[in-house]
Amino acid sequence: MELTELDTAVILTIYTRGSRSKKAHFPIEFICRGFPSHLHGRIKKRVEKLRRAGYVSLKPHPSGMSYGLSDKGWKVAKELERFT
Repeated sequence: MELTELDTAVILTIYTRGSRSKKAHFPIEFICRGFPSHLHGRIKKRVEKLRRAGYVSLKPHPSGMSYGLSDKGWKVAKELERFT
């Protein structure tokens, strides 16, 4: 899967907001926060595509689903951080 600019922004957002932790998980609303509101729908769709591609993992919570980086996504985020 070729990562788009929005994909890399989502991966880096999860990576930095989780203090570079592999175990951090966030609700989709928290991932969307900080992006322009007209992109929230696209971000939600891209997170789902990233999950299917193996970059993002899903964790159920009583309050809803949370998303975090998988090992594959964490490695990509670490590489992207070096270039930014």
